[in-house]
Amino acid sequence: MPPKQGMSTGKKVALFGCATPLLVLFLMVGCVAVLAPGGEDTAEDTGTEAADTDTGGEEDGEEEGEESHELGETFEHGSFAFTVRSVEEGVASVEGEFGLTEQARGEYIVVELTAENTSSSAEYLDGSNQVLMDTDGNMYERDISASSDDSFMDQLNPGQSAEATLAYDVTSGTEIDHMLVNGKTMIDDGVRVDLG
Repeated sequence: MPPKQGMSTGKKVALFGCATPLLVLFLMVGCVAVLAPGGEDTAEDTGTEAADTDTGGEEDGEEEGEESHELGETFEHGSFAFTVRSVEEGVASVEGEFGLTEQARGEYIVVELTAENTSSSAEYLDGSNQVLMDTDGNMYERDISASSDDSFMDQLNPGQSAEATLAYDVTSGTEIDHMLVNGKTMIDDGVRVDLG
């Protein structure tokens, strides 16, 4: 009986060539199956953490709220410490900067305030950056000719203060809610001072 012959080299190469891609494919599918659940959990966890972080941020924002002050209270904004001393409504006329009587088209709301330079350098303060807001959200700028705020345009050295009487010409019956006091630039929002 002739001896049993082994597999030829060509057949071995062919078999190895077919088996290798199948083995690689099997390993890839196995790796994907093992790693996929972990990846989903990680994505879910990351999404949950992000949602928690967002919620926390909103809660913090709600807790902080808008900074608000009252008449007679001293507060800082930019390089200055402000005190809104008084507000008078329903004023028909005022004496302006040069002693001339200014008549309101509607009525004046007159606000007296002081500002002190709390920085370490000389700073300018602009009266036109101080605005009134009514209950409907309308914004009012001071009447330049009826206001006595030239000192607000002077350069204040550290520790120096200035006083201003700002007159706002509003329609009669306007309900003023608050003032935005600004010690920075005209593009900055001021600090709210409730006038009610």
